[in-house]
Parts: sequence; structure tokens; C-alpha cells
Amino acid sequence: MRNALHDTTGSLRRFGALGFALVVVAAAVPEVAAAARPNIILIVSDDQGYHDLGCFGSDEVKTPHLDRIAREGVRCTSFYVAWPACTPSRGSILTGRYPQRNGLYDMIRNEAPDYGHLYSPEEYQVTAERILGMDTREIMISQVLRRAGYATAVFGKWDGGQLHRYLPLQRGFDEFYGFVNTGIDYFTHERYGVPSMYRNNCPTTEDKGTYCTYLFQREALRFIRKTKDRPFFLYLPFNAPHGASNLDPKIRGAAQAPEKYKKLYPHLKDDYVKSRRYGRAAWVPSKQKRRLEYLAAATCMDDAIGSILDLLDELHLTEKTFVLFFSDNGGSGDADNSPLRGRKTHMFEGGIR
Repeated sequence: MRNALHDTTGSLRRFGALGFALVVVAAAVPEVAAAARPNIILIVSDDQGYHDLGCFGSDEVKTPHLDRIAREGVRCTSFYVAWPACTPSRGSILTGRYPQRNGLYDMIRNEAPDYGHLYSPEEYQVTAERILGMDTREIMISQVLRRAGYATAVFGKWDGGQLHRYLPLQRGFDEFYGFVNTGIDYFTHERYGVPSMYRNNCPTTEDKGTYCTYLFQREALRFIRKTKDRPFFLYLPFNAPHGASNLDPKIRGAAQAPEKYKKLYPHLKDDYVKSRRYGRAAWVPSKQKRRLEYLAAATCMDDAIGSILDLLDELHLTEKTFVLFFSDNGGSGDADNSPLRGRKTHMFEGGIR
């Protein structure tokens, strides 16, 4: 595999999902196929339902920019991820190997701070590498592309391990801004009260209070402008529309969105109901509010993607750039996976297609 790092064409063959998508898009866009080293923008949403895109038949969600990508490109209606949950699916995206091959077939454990999750000493002893991060012997597409002369960056949800050896700068990326675990509060950037954002290899709270989709959008636009004169690989794994990791009953488990996006869905109530869901009576988001926050978060993400498409047009990079988008797995409880059966964590099509 070491020699393959210097053979970009051969190396890309092993990156199953991404490699297949590049071949399909190249066939559809001859100008990009002819480019010696096209730019690559890989966008991944978090827990988005199969039906929660306008281009997949929804008349409820507003995703005009993603609909544009589908309209002007290729829509893969039978595309399957490798696992119906975040960590293993993303590991397969970056390595091109099934979870049972790359060893990352469970959710990443939180090694440093105590987030309230309890794991036995035996669990750490038996499968320490697999539950803490992606095995460092695995080769990621970022490493292959950087060896080929690409500028590389990831902004958003890393989910590949929190210890230093697992962070993006040690895995082939030149830049990183985002969070290293499986989920955060969209505004505080904390996971159950613990700060979780990193810039490159260092924890940071520099942007606390700013909606995180805006931050990942900002960094992506800056990176594209900075690297416009050389080939680049931009991995943009949004956390939207995943539920927020906040123990406040009024937030817990629901997505979060800016007010202006919630106003786009007036048919859904922005209210709370009394519940004992978490062991004591408390006000929690109603079913309609959870759906409202989810849809609004998805539309905010769509706007961020639209700004990236506009910048590519402005810089005359559109015909030199692959733009790929998919969800890491099926939608969760607030999503619409119809007409498929099942949801996130299910091996039915609603969890993996």
C-alpha cells in the first residue's frame, strides 16, 4: 500500500463509495474528467432522511441548492453507506473499506472528558484501538491526495477519534476546524457541557455562541479562496441535522436552528410539552418542534452549500470541481425516510440507503 500512495489513480480505486462517485460524476461531466487533478468537495450531512430533500420527492423541506446539484449532476438513488450509524459509516467513506475491514465498527468512545457514558475497563482492554479511533495503519483518502499535491482540509464533525494520534492533521489533512466527537450543541459547541471544538490540534472556544453551520461555511469559503490556484480536497461533514448533545430537556436530542430558518416552516409549532421522558416531569420539545428544528437545520446547511457553489462559479472553478453530497446514514426519529423501511441504527434500507 505504501507504493500506492504515489500512484494516485491506483490508490483511488480502493476508496469504494467515494471512488465510485468520482467515476460516475466524471462520466457525466467530461470537462471535469479531462482535468488532470480536479478539485474535490465531499459534503456529508448527519442523520438526514432519504426523503428529506426536494430532489428526492419532499414537498416540505426546502433544499434548493442540493436540488441544483441533483439537477445538474447525477442522482444516486440506490447508493448505500457501509453502516447505519455515524462513526463506522464515516470511517468507510474516508478509507474505502468496510467497517469489519478497517476495524471501526462501533461508535467512537469519549476518552478524555467524562460525558456521562460508562464503559468497563475490560471494554477498553479488549478493543482499545477500535473504540478510541481509526487504526493509524489505515490509509485515508486525504493522505493519498495530499501525496498527489492536493491541499486538504476538513471542517465539521471529525468523528475519527479524539486522541492526538487520531486527529485530522495526523491523517492527511492540512487544516481542521470542528469537533472531534459524535455530537455537540450547535451554539455552545459543547457535548453535554464539555467544550469540544478544535482548531488543528488544539482545543478552542474562540467562536462559542455562533451557530456551528455558519462556522463550517466560513472556513470552507476561506479555504477555497486560499487554495483556488492549486488542486484541493475539501471534506465538509456537517453535524446538521443531527440532534444536539445537550442535557437541557428543552434541547436534548432535537436539532437546533437559527430563528430565520424556523420561520420558513410556519405549519409546524415551535412549542413544548410536559413529559417524563427523562425520569422527571419537564418541558421537552413537541414532536412538531423537533421536526421544525430538524428541517430548519437542514435548510441552513443547504444555504451554506449554496454559498460554496456560488463561490465556485465566481472563481471559475465549477468545471474543475467534483461536488459530492450524501448523508452518513438514514435519518433519525425526526426525519422522513419514506418510502424506505427503518431508520438510523437499522440495517433495513431506511438506515443505510
